[in-house]
Amino acid sequence: MSQTQNILNPNNWIKIYSDELYGYAMGKTSNTELAEDLVQETFLAGLKSLENFKGNSSERTWLFSILKFKIADHYRKASTKNEISNSKFGSEDGSFMDNYFTEDGDWKENAAPKEWGIDYSTAIENKELGIALNNCIDKLPDTQKQLVLLKLVEEEKLKLFVRN
Repeated sequence: MSQTQNILNPNNWIKIYSDELYGYAMGKTSNTELAEDLVQETFLAGLKSLENFKGNSSERTWLFSILKFKIADHYRKASTKNEISNSKFGSEDGSFMDNYFTEDGDWKENAAPKEWGIDYSTAIENKELGIALNNCIDKLPDTQKQLVLLKLVEEEKLKLFVRN
């Protein structure tokens, strides 16, 4: 029996560490299924790399470091997928764009967004719209958030300039 097998006890990982690992994963993802999957992937990765465990840390610390890498990998992959899908509006070949826009970038006749039929002249509707827009803007990545806010500020300056 090797030294690694004496130090690590994979037979007890689920009983000893699953709740704690799951709690950590939930705190980082806020997604039940994803947290469960990440913990399972952590245990599998640990099993596959038993021989790489050098004993420089505790079993718990080692499993948590694997989980942290799994979480980081998940967000890295999700970010890449999001950037790719956003760049072509969710289509790998750009056909989505062809369905809605002309070659000049204008809306096609039947594809343009319709009026919502909402009168935003009252203060309550403006406030609700502002809250909804701010919530959406807050969820954007920092660079996109800055671009949207810059665009909004520039349009306000333009409105003031045109009025005067």
